[in-house]
Amino acid sequence: MTAALPAFLVEAIFYLGAGIEASRASLDRIHIPRLKALLLWVSALLPYCIFSIAAGTFNRNAFYLLAMLTGLLAFWHVLFPRRAAYDLGFLVIAAAPIILHVFQRIYRSPDDTRIDVLGHLMWIRLGIAALLILREWRPGAFGFWPDRKEWRTGLLWYLIFVVPLVVLALATHDVRFEPPSGPGWKVAISAIGTFFGSLWVVAFSEELFFRGVIERFLLSKGRSIVVAIAVSAVLFGMAHLATGQFPNWRRALTAILLGVVLGVVYARTESVRASMVTHAFVVTTWRVIF
Repeated sequence: MTAALPAFLVEAIFYLGAGIEASRASLDRIHIPRLKALLLWVSALLPYCIFSIAAGTFNRNAFYLLAMLTGLLAFWHVLFPRRAAYDLGFLVIAAAPIILHVFQRIYRSPDDTRIDVLGHLMWIRLGIAALLILREWRPGAFGFWPDRKEWRTGLLWYLIFVVPLVVLALATHDVRFEPPSGPGWKVAISAIGTFFGSLWVVAFSEELFFRGVIERFLLSKGRSIVVAIAVSAVLFGMAHLATGQFPNWRRALTAILLGVVLGVVYARTESVRASMVTHAFVVTTWRVIF
């Protein structure tokens, strides 16, 4: 805890900064792109150094690997032109360490505690900052807190499609019904914590990249709404093949259907926050009831 707490506090500051428009605007006022990328790169390495040095787990090879990955993501849009092929390369680089569980090998704890979540948070906000500040991508309404209309829309689409999602997941044996036990207040607290954790981490990152980037890019290129939603949903499902034992086709099928629902929400609202709400409700249902 002596090592982890300062590292997580520093990371929390950077993570919040990536999601708050005013904070991104402050960094964007720096008119030298290479300097902005350098600041993002240093900020990505700082939490690892704080934790690993204090915990006595600093590894030179792990640091070099982390520096290479974060430097590539931070400087990508500075070094390469704004073209579709390079944007695709950025998305591949952003997804690869998560799918391949790279951060489990870099962030090591002196005991059996999983500390790689520190790397996941860092990677999410680094990708968001690089995309929105250096690439100047405009994904639509994006941020931590949905407005009233976005809450209502996200909840409505969740209520409409949660039954088909559950039916598919049960039919393919992706999940098993396992209602929570224990006092109701504990279950409620757990559900609330799960919801906001999902909203501000899982849905926050995945909805930006799959809906706010991939789907929006296809729509901006004149593709039909059906094609844009289908492509983003299939890619969203394929990203879930690594959930559990690879290849997890059951989870991928469920994720594809969920991706279609989320794609419809985004296409109708042009709001990443609205699809975040639907996404977070589904994740909470899965983790609390199944």
